[in-house]
Amino acid sequence: MDDREAERLNKLVAELASEPDYALGKRKFPTPVSLADAETIAEGLQDEVDNGVAAREAAIAKQDLVLACKRGCNGCCEEPIMIFRPEAVRVVRWLKRPEHAEAREAFLAAYPAWKARVGDTPAKLSALFADQPEAYPAAHIAGWRQGVLCAFNRDGDCMIYPVRPINCRNGHALDTSEHCTGASDRPAARATFVPLDKFIARTRVLLAATHNAIGGPRGRVEALPNIVHHLLQPRR
Repeated sequence: MDDREAERLNKLVAELASEPDYALGKRKFPTPVSLADAETIAEGLQDEVDNGVAAREAAIAKQDLVLACKRGCNGCCEEPIMIFRPEAVRVVRWLKRPEHAEAREAFLAAYPAWKARVGDTPAKLSALFADQPEAYPAAHIAGWRQGVLCAFNRDGDCMIYPVRPINCRNGHALDTSEHCTGASDRPAARATFVPLDKFIARTRVLLAATHNAIGGPRGRVEALPNIVHHLLQPRR
């Protein structure tokens, strides 16, 4: 990316973050935002979150604590992954590359069974997020307790690991992943790292504003497998 393009994107990001109503969906963003720009914004935020997770891991290591989260741990893969559309755009563009055709076909094959098992949970969560946010956390946990493994999980591994959403990057369980499932009565001990927690809160605002600007359902999160499957379908 050259300096002029970087300056343009930085300006776009600043404008998207400048007005809370852009994120809330109460005001239309005046400038067109391309899917390529949405992908770049998502990628930049995910990279920063990865840096923050590494810094948190280093900080807790100094306290003789161990971060349990790592690739191949599937506890959070049973959690409903509700995201804003820019992160889905990044996944779709990655899956459309010829070198990722196997992952794309494996996802498309797994999707019908995932959809049948998860039922109307994604639609309910999306509606609650927008209309009854106070009821959303309990409903999210209930969805997690359904124990439905993500459609992108194949044989215990994430097929889209390099482009997975921020929700899947924010590893925070300490010592053991034993309690990292919706069926557990006791949640895993959580590592806190204020700089990262604050940054992730800001990413949600920017992703929401970008989501609304590219035509996502205003003010609503979407289930990752659902929106990726939708975006992968040929346009008629």
